[in-house]
Amino acid sequence: MTAIRNARNYDAPALAGLCTELGYPATRQQVVARLAAIEADTANRLFVAEDAEGRVVGWIHIAMQAHLFDDDLAEVLGLVVAASARNAGLGTQLLHAAERWAQERGAASVRVRSRIERERAHRFYERAGYACGKTQRVFAKSLDGRDGAR
Repeated sequence: MTAIRNARNYDAPALAGLCTELGYPATRQQVVARLAAIEADTANRLFVAEDAEGRVVGWIHIAMQAHLFDDDLAEVLGLVVAASARNAGLGTQLLHAAERWAQERGAASVRVRSRIERERAHRFYERAGYACGKTQRVFAKSLDGRDGAR
């Protein structure tokens, strides 16, 4: 049995581990600060998947996006399920929770970006009804001296 719920501060160690598993290493302290910013912005939500033993084994971050050139949409900013918990439907449960949240806020659609090498993730999104709309390059510029090309 899995529970999908809002992320809380006490989830920070597990969230940090999952960020690292996704390829974006993070400390507990970094996650606490980032989570506080997400919680303060009502256009953002971070859901977690909790297994039967109460362990956080996945998360999804979704945010509403307002655009001048398009109707409001929601964007999945990150989704990860622990390798040990994959293939049990947790990613789908997290995605459905995020889609419901977005729909309740009036989103016309949900968009997700996925790195080119994440072919397994691409197949997951396609099975969930998402279609590849375009291929693009992402440009980043560091404003604090760190490498911005993540």
